Amino acid sequence: MILIRSLRPRFLSTILHSSPFSSAAAVQAERAIRGGPRNDWAREEIKSVYDSPVLDLLFHGTYEKLMPMKDDETHRKPEASVGPPKKVKDGEIMSKIEISATAETEDLAQVHRHAHNFREVQQCTLLSVKTGGCSEDCSYCPQSSRYDTGLKAQKLMNKDAVLQAAQKAKEAGSTRFCMGAAWRDTVGRKTNFNQILEYVKEIRYKALRDALGHDRKYKGYIFESYFIAESEISYACWILTPVDMGMEVCCTLGMIEKQQAVELKNAGLTAYNHNLDTSREYYPNIITTRSYDDRLETLQFVREAGISVCSGGIIGLGEAEEDRVGLLHTLATLPMHPESVPINALVPVKGTPLQDQKPVEIWEMIRMIATARIVMPKAMVRLSAGRVRFSMSEQALCFLAGANSIFTGEKLLTTPNNDFDADQLMFKLLGLTPKAPSFSNEGAPASDAECCEEAISSSG
Repeated sequence: MILIRSLRPRFLSTILHSSPFSSAAAVQAERAIRGGPRNDWAREEIKSVYDSPVLDLLFHGTYEKLMPMKDDETHRKPEASVGPPKKVKDGEIMSKIEISATAETEDLAQVHRHAHNFREVQQCTLLSVKTGGCSEDCSYCPQSSRYDTGLKAQKLMNKDAVLQAAQKAKEAGSTRFCMGAAWRDTVGRKTNFNQILEYVKEIRYKALRDALGHDRKYKGYIFESYFIAESEISYACWILTPVDMGMEVCCTLGMIEKQQAVELKNAGLTAYNHNLDTSREYYPNIITTRSYDDRLETLQFVREAGISVCSGGIIGLGEAEEDRVGLLHTLATLPMHPESVPINALVPVKGTPLQDQKPVEIWEMIRMIATARIVMPKAMVRLSAGRVRFSMSEQALCFLAGANSIFTGEKLLTTPNNDFDADQLMFKLLGLTPKAPSFSNEGAPASDAECCEEAISSSG
């Protein structure tokens, strides 16, 4: 062990990859570091990574940097549409999944340390702003009106209650606040949708509006104005203050239309969550009221509007490993990888068709997280639902495997979750650092002079 550590980072990878016993995770981790993110994964490739030994996945997921990723790869511009995933051979992804559990964790570490600060973990909070009464038949969901789960349908929460929840989350360390509504889609919900737009605006901009006394905004910036009289001429002086109340804002409202995505973007939305749930092949066994292509179309509208995409899935639905590979393959072959990839473990709820599913084991989570990290190296991989079942040491393995985001707060929509206090203790014991929010989607003025010129001319 001492000898191996002394060889890092230049020579160890040579030893690993020159060996006939090198795992797919090791090979693909090296490619990710040297060549940057890919969108042309073959399914067999991803399967080979998923099947790598768990320790291999862990090691290569958080290994030291070898060389910087190419700028043109890490900051690839969105294409015209998300569209259907690119076709690739059917076994590339599966080979990554099939190698033993021990090798996966190590390979993952290599990629994770290269693309991210391995100590940083983003804390997110998910609030159900409209609970229950959903018309869909998602087999895992207690909010479906088709199942008797004891959950009563509720109206949309009022603005004050939502803002209080956002403030509480912020004070507890969350830097992303997500609002979920139990809707199939937003069609015919104009009043409620407009309320959601107001919630987004309030969370993103309210703090600065209160401080400045007005809400003049330009390209993501707030301007404070002063007028100075000299002779008979009035001059306008504008002080530039970047919009940043300290929290990203995310929504998950079901399917949305193209124009609604634009409206959400204009309101200040940071990200939109719309999970694919599972593979295209297994999907009809879980949901019949919304097609797989419906989900991909929503992701396309979100991407075209300039909103960050958050999309992942759930394991433990009764799917095969091949279906887990299929889910990752679809996400990894989109024209642009999702910025966030939530990995959920099913939380069985009494009254739903999946109430008797056996719990997901930690090694299954590690494989999914590690494979997601290797095939989508720049994404935030979120340890999501089901985390409450795992011990702190098991969660630590997930972070080593490449997870760098969690949902915190006592509930995830309607299911139990780790509360703020428990997570703060975990961060302290593991030496994790809260990740700051990112508003990279925000536009910025070309120059202060340009802004002043426009402001003065508009002031008359």
